[in-house]
Amino acid sequence: MAQVIELPRQSDGEGFYLHFTGGFRAARVAEAAWRIEPVFVNDKPCATGPLTMDQLQVLAKQNSFRAIAFHRFGWMDGEYHASWAPIVPGKMNHSEGPAELWSNIAGNIARPRTEEFFKAAKHPTEAEIAKALDEQDPVEALARYISLSLRSMDISVEQIAEHYHEQLVNHMAVGRVDGERYANTLSQTLYAHVHSFFLHLGAARDYLGALIAYRIGFDPQKVDSMARLVGKLQQANSQKDAILSLLFSSGFISAHAEKAGKFTVSGWMQEVTSIRNELVHKRPYGSKFSEGSGWVVPTQKKAGLFRYFRPLELDNNTEQDVFDVLHNHYARCTDLFHKAAKASGDDTAMMRITDDDVISLNVRGSGEPNSQSFDR
Repeated sequence: MAQVIELPRQSDGEGFYLHFTGGFRAARVAEAAWRIEPVFVNDKPCATGPLTMDQLQVLAKQNSFRAIAFHRFGWMDGEYHASWAPIVPGKMNHSEGPAELWSNIAGNIARPRTEEFFKAAKHPTEAEIAKALDEQDPVEALARYISLSLRSMDISVEQIAEHYHEQLVNHMAVGRVDGERYANTLSQTLYAHVHSFFLHLGAARDYLGALIAYRIGFDPQKVDSMARLVGKLQQANSQKDAILSLLFSSGFISAHAEKAGKFTVSGWMQEVTSIRNELVHKRPYGSKFSEGSGWVVPTQKKAGLFRYFRPLELDNNTEQDVFDVLHNHYARCTDLFHKAAKASGDDTAMMRITDDDVISLNVRGSGEPNSQSFDR
C-alpha cells in the first residue's frame, strides 16, 4: 500500500528585517531592539544583539553597510506573505515605496472609471469584471505598468540580498573568511536576478518615457520608450510637463552637445542605461572569469564583522562589487520614481476600501479554506 505523508505547513508568524549591502542584515526583535547577523564568533556564524536603531546606524556607517530596504514577511494559515519597502534617499518614512505610489495612481484612476459599471452590474461575471478593469486609458495603464516593473525590480533586489546573506553565512560556517574565492550552483540564481534587475529598471524607465510622451501630446504606442521620447523632444515642449521638468532639473535629460535644439539622455540615466545595454544586449553577467566566484572581506575582523564580495567587471576592467553597483542604481531609481509620482499631479494616496467597494465576500469559519473574493 502506498505511504501517505502529510506535507507540513508553516505555522503562523512574522518577521521584520532591515537589509544592508554585503549580506549583512538586522532583525527587529522588539519595538526598539535589533539583532544583527551574521557575526563571526568562535569560528561560527552567529546573531547578536539587541542594538538600538542609533547603535545600528553607527555600526552600519563604520562598516560601510548601506541600508537597502525594510522587509516584512510572515505566514498566515500556512500562506506566505511579504512586503518590501526600499530606503528612498532623503525620505524619513519608508512605508510606501515608489511601486506603491504608482499602483495608487492607477487604482485611484480606475475607481471612478469603473464606479458606474459596478453599481449597475448586480452579479457581474468574472469575464465582465475583467473587461471593465482592463479598459484603461493610457495614464492608468502606464502607471500600472510602471508599478509592476518597479515591484519586479524590488523582488530582484530582495533575492540578491538573500543570496548575499546566504553566501556570507556559508563562508563563515566553513571558516572561509580569508579571501578564498568560491562558487556553487547558486551562482546561476545570482546571474538571473542581476539580469532581471536591469530588465525591469529599463522597463520602468521606458514606461515613464511613454507616459511623459502621452502627457505632452505624443502617441505612447509610437513614442514608447525614454530614448524615443528624447529623440522627439524639441525646445518648445522640453519644459511643458512637471515630470519632464524633473528629468531636466535632475540632469537625466540635457541639451545635445552637437545638435542644436535636440536633447540626449545624460547623467545617471545615461550611466545606468549603458550598464543595462552591456549586460542585456552585449553579454550576460557572470560571463567574465572574475564574476564566477565571490569571497568574504573583513570590515571589523575583531568584532566578527565581514561582508560578501562578488565582482562585476565593466568596460573599464575595474572590479566592483555587483551588489554595491546595483544598490547605487536602485537607490537612484527609487528616488526618481518617488519624485516622479509626486510630480505627476495624480492622486498617490492609498485607496481606502469601504463596504461599497466590496463586490463579493464569503466569510469562512474556523478550519475552512480561504474563499475567493474580488474588490475594486
